Amino acid sequence: MIGTGVGSGTARRAGRALGSWRVFVTAAALLVAAGGCGRAAPSPAQGGSRPAPSAARDTVARAGSLAGSPAGGGGTLSVLSVSFVSASAGWLLATPCADQVQTCRTVLMRRTVDGGRDWSRVAAPDAPPADLYQGSPPANAVGSILFAGGGAGWAFGPALWQTSDDGASWRKVSVPGGAVQDLGVAGGRVLAATGTCRNGGATCSFRIYAQALPAAAGADPWQPLPGAAGAGVRPVRLVVSGGVGYVFAVTASQGKPLLLAGPVNGSARWRPVPDPCRGAFTGALAAAPGGWLFLGCGSEPGVGNQVKTAYLSHDGGRSWQQVASPPIAGYLGGASMSPGGTIFLSGSRMGIYVSWDRGRSWHQSPSLAGAAGLAGAGFPLTGSTITDTRGFAFQEGVGQRQVWLTSDGGRRWAPVTVR
Repeated sequence: MIGTGVGSGTARRAGRALGSWRVFVTAAALLVAAGGCGRAAPSPAQGGSRPAPSAARDTVARAGSLAGSPAGGGGTLSVLSVSFVSASAGWLLATPCADQVQTCRTVLMRRTVDGGRDWSRVAAPDAPPADLYQGSPPANAVGSILFAGGGAGWAFGPALWQTSDDGASWRKVSVPGGAVQDLGVAGGRVLAATGTCRNGGATCSFRIYAQALPAAAGADPWQPLPGAAGAGVRPVRLVVSGGVGYVFAVTASQGKPLLLAGPVNGSARWRPVPDPCRGAFTGALAAAPGGWLFLGCGSEPGVGNQVKTAYLSHDGGRSWQQVASPPIAGYLGGASMSPGGTIFLSGSRMGIYVSWDRGRSWHQSPSLAGAAGLAGAGFPLTGSTITDTRGFAFQEGVGQRQVWLTSDGGRRWAPVTVR
């Protein structure tokens, strides 16, 4: 899922949502990346953060602008992940790889306090990027972020870094089980889906661990959640809402997807949830307060198209109703749903599909046509709701207009260039 039920929006790249580090990248994108951003792993980070440049409070982006101060040594930014904790407060993780694919070995962070119109420099984990152009990222790399309010935030995938001061400083932390596949926060706990993969991410095992917040140094150890484990799947998606967590994963055999649910506090065993998808090559799960779940399943794709089916549950997955099928273009990779039922769908080689009626109809915004065209050329466009009306999208691999904002539920979008 793009969005974790923390009460706002968090978006990860469509490539990860598709279930492997390198899925459906077009030849054009591969040519751009021939230098291999971060392909040679740097020396493992020992923990700690890399400080922001001296002008740490300088604004480096303004809504609609195509200019700005270079970020920490120059170069345009490729955005990897965005996380909002409210309609105004958000962070983004980026790498100066948009025009430096042969030399990129670092990630950068930006913060907004006005809903994404202006972005300022903050400190970043001392880690390399897990980015668009890598077949297998370094073990100490990060490609996603999640913030939860109260100063708490994480950068992850496959490593795990933590901040307790809104990104002013970072430290590397350990979690059992292997690489971090996904992360979620609910019920005063942080949940981590960890595991190992082989065959280029096509076959993975996983287990969900939980730790009480605040997860500071010396905090309670990570504890496995009973029943929250599996094997023979692609990398999992972890979705939380209230005190309930859900794990969704497409199986390596492309049969019926895995769907588990259970309490985030570990008070009961996680168990399988009825899954209406007969089979899936890709899929997406989103949750909203009140027991609402959205599930999308995509068949084996071809020539930029994919037959997709969609389902809605109002009772935490105990029963499902089929809703309108999303458009055939593109490969489904992620979903986000607001409390009022606005749904954004993202993926590879597709624009943002929007529903304002819990999946009964789907729409695209003409204002995102240019970004959608780039998505069709191999630059993933990923979107997330923040509230019923506010949301954002970001595009990886481009050096300007990387972030898009909406204040009317996805009907119109405004670009922001971040540097």
